[in-house]
Amino acid sequence: MSYQVKRIDPYWMTHPMIPVLVIAGAVLALIGHQSDKAIIGIGGLVVAGIAVLLAAKPVISAVLATLGVFGGLITFVILPQPQMVGMPMMMRFLSTLLFALLYMVLMDALVLAIAFLYNLFGVGMKGISIDLEESGSEEA
Repeated sequence: MSYQVKRIDPYWMTHPMIPVLVIAGAVLALIGHQSDKAIIGIGGLVVAGIAVLLAAKPVISAVLATLGVFGGLITFVILPQPQMVGMPMMMRFLSTLLFALLYMVLMDALVLAIAFLYNLFGVGMKGISIDLEESGSEEA
């Protein structure tokens, strides 16, 4: 048996406005950063982040959020850096939450970019081939 994986599909919503919102949010964030206007920069980041979350399948986002929570707990609560030892516990948990959220959005964007590039280059190429052999019943 031979199977061929031709396409990776991590996309949940494929509406054409989603990539436009990601690009517009990133440009808005850069404009806000260059003009030292935090409100515009944060607004752009929020727009881009929401568009990325809408583009990725919820299962991918959930897995990456879980990994972000584990990473944040280790970084801020279990084995904190010496500078963070004096932080109140609520601030450590807030840092963990913000870390998990940022990690989830960034890794969602990375997964989508990798899948896009794979699909772009894999269209004219063979893709990934998986050869499976059937195991027959063995006689005693």
